[in-house]
Amino acid sequence: MGASADDVNDNQKHERQLQADAKQLDADAARASSTPDGQRRVAERIAKEFKVQTSVVTDLRNRIGGYGQATIALALSQELMKTNKTLSQPAALEQVVALRQARKGWGAIAKELGVKLGHVVSEVKKAEKATDHVAGKLDKADKDKVAKAEKPEKIEKLEKMEKPAKPEKPGR
Repeated sequence: MGASADDVNDNQKHERQLQADAKQLDADAARASSTPDGQRRVAERIAKEFKVQTSVVTDLRNRIGGYGQATIALALSQELMKTNKTLSQPAALEQVVALRQARKGWGAIAKELGVKLGHVVSEVKKAEKATDHVAGKLDKADKDKVAKAEKPEKIEKLEKMEKPAKPEKPGR
């Protein structure tokens, strides 16, 4: 009985981690996808990470909301394909999306599909780092475009006043 309680705690911990990673991935993607080119690059990067077409990522993003949620769905579908070798990527993805659209949490979905969330968390982390990398490149490009403000001219230093001569002491 203690093992199942540990499994539940691990599952809850992994689900919280997944949600945090999804939020971070969404934030990175939002930063990077402020332009159409940025959106394309983020979708391409996630697609490359999971070996799917860019259109799959875009479709998932529109169906379940955000790049973070799409990434979790892709990672879960890949884990599902590892446990059930007969499933194709689209079929596995459809199962995951159907459960998510039924308002189930990622932990409940993983449990129902017999998948461990630990592997999913690590896949999402990798995708999050890749997206952050894309966002960082785009931020750097934007910074290069912005003209640097000119530095103000240096103020001339005032000359130091001469010290008054020391008065001679009488008797020397």
